[in-house]
Amino acid sequence: MAAIDSRSGAARVGRHGSQAGRLLQFVKTEIFKISGMRCAGCAANVEKALRSVAGVVEVSVNAATGKAFCKFDPRQATADALAAAIRDAGYGIEKTAAAAAAQPWWRAPWLPVAAIVALIAAGWALHLEAVLIAATVLAVYPIVWNALKSLARRRLNAEVLVAVGVIASASIGQFLAAAEVALIMRLGELLETFTIERARRSIGSLMEHMPLMARIRRDSREEEVAVEQVRVGDLCVVRPGEKIPVDGVVESGQSSVNQAAVTGESVPADKDAGDEVFSGTLNVSGALVVRASRVAAESTLARIAALVEAAQQREAPIQRTLDRWAGWMVPLMITLSLLTLAFTHDVTRAITVLIVACPCALVLATPTAIVAAIARAAREGVLIKGGQYLEAAGRLKAVVFDKTGTLTRGEPSVTDVKQFCPEHSTAEMIALAAVAEKMSQHPLGRAVVEHAGGMQLTVPDPAAFEALHGEGVSARHDGHQILVGKRSLLERHDVTLNAGQGEHLDAHEAHGHTTLMVAHDGKVCGMICVTDEPRAQAADAVAELRRLGIEKVVMLTGDNPRVARSIATRLGIADVEANVMPEGKAARIESLREAHGAVAMVGDGVNDAPALAMADVGVAMGVSGTDAAHDAADIALIADDLSKVAFAVGLSRHTLRIIRQGLVFALLFNVAMISSAMHGVVSLIGGAIAHQISSLVVIVNAMRLLGYGKTRRQP
Repeated sequence: MAAIDSRSGAARVGRHGSQAGRLLQFVKTEIFKISGMRCAGCAANVEKALRSVAGVVEVSVNAATGKAFCKFDPRQATADALAAAIRDAGYGIEKTAAAAAAQPWWRAPWLPVAAIVALIAAGWALHLEAVLIAATVLAVYPIVWNALKSLARRRLNAEVLVAVGVIASASIGQFLAAAEVALIMRLGELLETFTIERARRSIGSLMEHMPLMARIRRDSREEEVAVEQVRVGDLCVVRPGEKIPVDGVVESGQSSVNQAAVTGESVPADKDAGDEVFSGTLNVSGALVVRASRVAAESTLARIAALVEAAQQREAPIQRTLDRWAGWMVPLMITLSLLTLAFTHDVTRAITVLIVACPCALVLATPTAIVAAIARAAREGVLIKGGQYLEAAGRLKAVVFDKTGTLTRGEPSVTDVKQFCPEHSTAEMIALAAVAEKMSQHPLGRAVVEHAGGMQLTVPDPAAFEALHGEGVSARHDGHQILVGKRSLLERHDVTLNAGQGEHLDAHEAHGHTTLMVAHDGKVCGMICVTDEPRAQAADAVAELRRLGIEKVVMLTGDNPRVARSIATRLGIADVEANVMPEGKAARIESLREAHGAVAMVGDGVNDAPALAMADVGVAMGVSGTDAAHDAADIALIADDLSKVAFAVGLSRHTLRIIRQGLVFALLFNVAMISSAMHGVVSLIGGAIAHQISSLVVIVNAMRLLGYGKTRRQP
């Protein structure tokens, strides 16, 4: 059974949508696990083959992950047709993990390499040329076969260079050298595959946290069923030490839950009735009864794994540039080899130039680093949606924060109440405000209603309600008008504050309180102060961003200037803009880009969607259960943890540094080895060893990203 992952749904065209996507109302997605891809040239061959199939909308192929991501119109193409195109291009489709694990030992990929080693050792020790020829044929067969298929399609790649070099060595009687060169290439491929699999396993291990069985309660009985059989609305019983099988809400029970698998949080979170929990997280202490809201493939953990999988197929701009360069390097290297032969008349030197000239290390430098970085970020609850966003985050010059729900907890509470008129007691004034705010979805309105509930006040529904964007609410109750909101709301309704009321308002706003004025039938009757405290990590996150070299940190908010400045001062943010509407935030981001360069916007992913879309990198916080936030953001933070913003920026910058190291090393190494080969300093076998060493150095260096930030934050 081929390892093909199918998903389908309506095509959505966002700011990153394609023209082809606009033409289709329905597309299907296939992800193929491909064997035989060893370089960017291979990936380009597969991509070209898939694009030749009628009905294909979008294709992305990644040699580092060994996967092809293809969107197509099922009315014109089929998965079988796509698979056939891949095979016709000379590549295979790997079996599923379960099928691969069940295959017999004699199909193991290391076995041919072991046989080649044995034959070479026997041929060399016994001086048997026939055994060396057999070793050469066994070692070079797959390389030559793939090279011939490439030539048949008029394509030049690294395998063509190696095949020519090995055949040329054998043709001049150097069978031992030919066999050893081919062996080193095969061994190098095995080591590269093993190393890259570390990153693939890091991503695949996300789903290892998902339990296979769930204990559900139906008709007062408990029964164990497969996770796939759990339905939305089912009650799942989770005992201490068990993993939670579904996304849902705690119906009853109290416990601490280790959410590291999903959010990256190291400290278990306390859960009580009404709290949200996620599949794959570990119930540490008490028993919980969870009502399922998302199950199986719909769960947060499954969506994270799918998002990370898709993210690796989106190349960084630097990778696309290198892929184009690689297409020119093969014919250039063949030319250098021919020139070496022409000037030195030394066939061995010319062959050695071919061997060392393969640009494998160069084309592996970027994709392996991108794969490792995306995998590492996912383990920390940071979902980076593709290489282009990782690269953009590494080049950021300015970061813009929304205030409410981002820098602050987004859970304001009433901290002070002031009564102004004798007609209404304090309790009556709060009850009037709660009636007006009862239908509001604004956090400030909910804080007022919750405060009234805490005072056990009766809060009936208003007869009429209107939310006035950015100013407050207007409502009618028992034939009377109630206004709750900013001073500007009251003034617009011809309600004027006297000098004493204005002084109270100014004093509280100067201390960073959000003040809601309450008016009843045109008369000011009180003031309610609401405070939204900054998040615990906010000040440290801002300081860390500055340490990472971010030139400009800005707070944009719709709140009043005094409250905004008070919060900003506590967090160490000098640039503050208040009374900014959502459309104003997008315009401000554009001006920041012109003044400073690449800009990131950090918000909640819903109210800040225009600004997130306008920014070079949109970062949405706390999106574990929010589809809209996933769609709006380029980077999504599963938990409401601002330290992850700095982590993402630091990881991105470190990734660019690792990529530059790999590219510089690969270029300098290739130049040095080609020069040495042309001057006869490097032998044929030495060249083959050096070639593989260069690729492994680049890959191992990139894999260091899997450990980024585990012991300390990188600069």
